[in-house]
Amino acid sequence: MPLVSGPVGTLLVAGAVVVALVVWLVRGPRHRGPRLVGDDGIDRAELEAAEREVREQESHRRPEDDFQGDDWGPGAARPRPPVRL
Repeated sequence: MPLVSGPVGTLLVAGAVVVALVVWLVRGPRHRGPRLVGDDGIDRAELEAAEREVREQESHRRPEDDFQGDDWGPGAARPRPPVRL
């Protein structure tokens, strides 16, 4: 037994779909994006200290120096296939 049968049921379902579509298109966006004015909750002094610390660490290291995590990214060699025994 079908739930929607006949032209009246089909029109009711089509009307509900149209109403749902109109409501979805007309409603305002829920997230209006970041606030461009006022307090953004970022501790600027702590952020500057962290950025300064990273810059100091990177200034002592040359790009060709070996360090943990340097085996990835563009130009990295592909891993060797496993040796068959």
